[in-house]
Amino acid sequence: MNASSMFLFSGEYPPEPGGVSDHTQILASALRDHNLPVRVLCGGNSGLAMENGVAVHRVARRFHPAALSAMARTLESCPRSVMVWVQYAPHALGLRGMNLPLALWLAWRAWFHRDTVVAYFHEVAFPFRGPWKHRLLSAVQHAMAAIVAASASAVLVTTEAWLPRLRLLGMRPGVARLLPVFSNLPEEVDLNAVALRRRHWQTVSGASHLVGHFGSYGGGVAALLEESLSALDDTKDMLFLLMGRRASAWLAAHAGKPWAARCRVVPQDDPVAIAETMAACDAALQPYPDGITTRRGTAMSALALGVPLVSNLGALSDVCWKTDDPCAALASRPDGRLLAEALAGVVAFQPRKRQALGARGRAWYERNASRAVSAKAVAALMGRLA
Repeated sequence: MNASSMFLFSGEYPPEPGGVSDHTQILASALRDHNLPVRVLCGGNSGLAMENGVAVHRVARRFHPAALSAMARTLESCPRSVMVWVQYAPHALGLRGMNLPLALWLAWRAWFHRDTVVAYFHEVAFPFRGPWKHRLLSAVQHAMAAIVAASASAVLVTTEAWLPRLRLLGMRPGVARLLPVFSNLPEEVDLNAVALRRRHWQTVSGASHLVGHFGSYGGGVAALLEESLSALDDTKDMLFLLMGRRASAWLAAHAGKPWAARCRVVPQDDPVAIAETMAACDAALQPYPDGITTRRGTAMSALALGVPLVSNLGALSDVCWKTDDPCAALASRPDGRLLAEALAGVVAFQPRKRQALGARGRAWYERNASRAVSAKAVAALMGRLA
């Protein structure tokens, strides 16, 4: 199969915000840089445009069933059979996360049009719990995942935690492999710019140590972050730098908390500026209620830059985080007090010990999760399925 017949299919793509949106754009650029021509198939106003050197087909907003014929015409514009690489995140696929017609359409393309479907599961399905509306959403999303996984020639997962779920849904044996997400921030930064940012924040705050957090400030992550900061209330020598689109609103909502005075919002939306700020930190505090996993791009952003990562284990944590020579300082469970203790311990390290922890994290990232690793994995898969 010719590499030019590969489509990256995503429910989100810039300028739409979101982790999968950014991931898809960066993956497309990485494949292009590795001489693997690729096209993007996504939602938006109909039309074809070259964006950052990549052909982007915007076929329909939110993939309503009426738009599936337009998607089919786009795929069939290629003279050869095509590979459809599905960036699978059900909430981004339209119809309020219950786009069963789209899942059936992908299966139809695989079985009857002989398209090669590769499913990359960023998420599988909403948990089966809560009120009946949530349970209905969960049931439909599990059905969608089962259909897509069964029709895929290859399945990739962003975390090992998804494998048992997909096996229960009938995924064929031997088709799945782990491919951790890469950082959505730049993997390299200018060290002079990093030093200037560090000096700026230390000067304006008087703090000895800088701690970064990069995230979306929603749900259980935000609650656990608040719990962790509350447990660090007596620590006066740390300044917490909050990065992400919703950081300002989140901090404003907590302005009355004692710890809020030691937080600052990093105002830039520029990923280069955010990466330089993260690299200037002594540690990154990235808590997760279900535990750190290889699907967490915000954790990868710290590891890629060699910043010591403080996080926690949990129900979904991958085996790789539980080694004798860890690449992160991890609390044993999602508990704010334990996270605060882990962070205080890392900040108290001698600089060389902190640097060694950050270097282990960066080395792990470069071996397992970098953009280059992802591009090579895609190239190898395309060759095997050709």
